[in-house]
Amino acid sequence: MKQVIDTIELLSSARVTGERVAQQLRDAGNCEVEVTRLERDGAATDFLSIVIPGADDAAPQLGIVGRLGGIGARPAVTGLVSDSDGAVVAIAAAFKLMAMARQGDVLPGTVRIRTHICPRAGTRPHHPVPMMRSPFPMREMMAHEVDPRMDAILSVDTTRGNRLVNKRGVALTPVAKQGYLLRIPETMLDVMGWVSGELPVTLPLTTQDITPYENGLWHVNSLMQPAIVTDAPVVGVALTAQTTVPGCATGVTNAVDADVAMRFCIEIAKMYGQRAMAFVDEAEWAALQSRYGSMAHLQTVGREDGSAA
Repeated sequence: MKQVIDTIELLSSARVTGERVAQQLRDAGNCEVEVTRLERDGAATDFLSIVIPGADDAAPQLGIVGRLGGIGARPAVTGLVSDSDGAVVAIAAAFKLMAMARQGDVLPGTVRIRTHICPRAGTRPHHPVPMMRSPFPMREMMAHEVDPRMDAILSVDTTRGNRLVNKRGVALTPVAKQGYLLRIPETMLDVMGWVSGELPVTLPLTTQDITPYENGLWHVNSLMQPAIVTDAPVVGVALTAQTTVPGCATGVTNAVDADVAMRFCIEIAKMYGQRAMAFVDEAEWAALQSRYGSMAHLQTVGREDGSAA
């Protein structure tokens, strides 16, 4: 909780930059942090790449992607917006992992964390409530947010602007891999129950939710967009609400829910690096490929004329 609260305070500043966050991370412990600023046509954001080294170089590497349009919508609104949760959870996880390492608990696997810092993002219409606008096209965002060395990915995003999950807390999506939607691992459901103290909640997805934003189809949000640029399995970690909340609303960020999401990510990082759990059942994956073939065309925009890809 300390790391979550500190991160919320850090990101709540109108003057926050990626470099300022990076310096705080470097001061906190053993990590590699890179800041990449992208600025074009009046839009700008600072991409953060954070690497927390593990004890075993050969262990599988978990990726945590803090997905969001922006942490603020200034000057239209003042303060940290609901959409900031992805960045809050990802950065807080980095602080917590380094705090653990300082006290002797180094995870076996390296953890790769990506997010971006944009205090002045725009908004866009979306039913049932408005959402934050990504500062740049989604595939360009994903080029910075997904590291090809991530063997599996947890994508964390605010998901309050829907009527699919009518409960405040954290929900998990099915696994997305190369155009397929696969079952959630039982171990993941167990871990979510342990860290939340409640029965695990799941977010239903449609096929179009795992296709690229640029195809113009409806998406619940950008939670699953990392799946369009990687062969690695992706699970969405969605922060939800009982009511529908606009992504640009302020005063919404809930430290308790962010703490649950952060602790879930860290527990999965422990187990994944220890090879104690897998995102995908390899036998089932092989059977799907053998029986039905590749669905990787769903990671592309498809045919604009509507014919089969």
